[in-house]
Amino acid sequence: MKLSINQKILEKALSHSNWIIEKKQTVPILGYVLFQALREDGSLVITATNMDMTIVSTIKCDVQSNGVYCLPASLLYEIIRKIKPGSDVYFEFDHENNSIAVKSNKAAFSIHHMDCSGFPPIASPEYPVSFSMNTKVLRSAIDISKVAMLQDNSRFHLNGIHIHFDDDPAIRKLKFVATDLFRIACVSVNAPPAAQNLPPAIISKRTVLELVKLIDAGTDTDVSVSVSENRIAFNLESPDTIKTEFSSRLVNGTFPEYKAALDVSNDKILIVNTSDFIDALERVSTIVTDSTSSVKLTIYQDKLIFDGVSREFGSASDEIEASFNGFESFEICFNSKYLLDILGQIKTPQVKLLLAESNSSTIIEPIDITEKADIDMIFAIMPIEVVKNI
Repeated sequence: MKLSINQKILEKALSHSNWIIEKKQTVPILGYVLFQALREDGSLVITATNMDMTIVSTIKCDVQSNGVYCLPASLLYEIIRKIKPGSDVYFEFDHENNSIAVKSNKAAFSIHHMDCSGFPPIASPEYPVSFSMNTKVLRSAIDISKVAMLQDNSRFHLNGIHIHFDDDPAIRKLKFVATDLFRIACVSVNAPPAAQNLPPAIISKRTVLELVKLIDAGTDTDVSVSVSENRIAFNLESPDTIKTEFSSRLVNGTFPEYKAALDVSNDKILIVNTSDFIDALERVSTIVTDSTSSVKLTIYQDKLIFDGVSREFGSASDEIEASFNGFESFEICFNSKYLLDILGQIKTPQVKLLLAESNSSTIIEPIDITEKADIDMIFAIMPIEVVKNI
């Protein structure tokens, strides 16, 4: 093997690989990447896997001779990361020492490798459903819906995002849904025609978090999504000529029925300025230190009052303008952290809360007063018991 490659591009590809490699390995070979130089294609292919997730990065570079070796992932990444940014890095098999020589400028390393025969074979399953969608839309849908993912592993079927096609004639959208049973986040995007055959799938939390890292926030290209009965794959191409295939095992479970929780007839409507709502809630929640992070909202026709109490530190209150269709004041308590997570995803100037009773779920929606958004979102959040002494 003999090749040269740009340091910045290689560092980025290796960082992708290191995201999925476990720090402590019971199987040593899983701490290595498969490093394959292909002269015919003029490319370097880097493969990493933890058996559930696999990343294959293909990079165009100057390959003078073929070769395939298993190299220690963490060590290789640290070496490349510390080389002068943007430099050319040279790899060559050292026959005398049976190692891989890595050189850049005046720095030189000799890296031991493992027998490639022990590297897990990378399966190429048949994906009966495959479609393309805009990378920004996919990134946004995931970013928004993931706020409601369950944050522990006690119920694995809630530990991720449920993606499916809603074939209701009035909807016909691709949906991304997450819930921790206290909140629901549902994002709807226009479905490519091929996505209409998508079977319901649950993408694990770990996969979601790695995918967010993998997708460049500023990239405005298409990503290919392929789904089989038990795997999902994403094919992306970054502006710096890295082609990446990220595949992962799907969660084997049934996502709870969520539509009824969103399709409610809450008749009390509160409309507030989004940034004012967030700012006031953040100010009052500063003093709340108990596990519930409880903040009480008292709603009047023209104002919204926030109250928070800490037995240890004291109390806080704030007030903002609001529009409420109720004739009588209304009180409701929320976990301020849960509410702020949701409000942080809403970028429109105003937000609408649909309320029923102080112990019933509240629906939260952005108000788009300019034009139809590419992404529709709706949230539900359960209140907590109103504390009478607040």
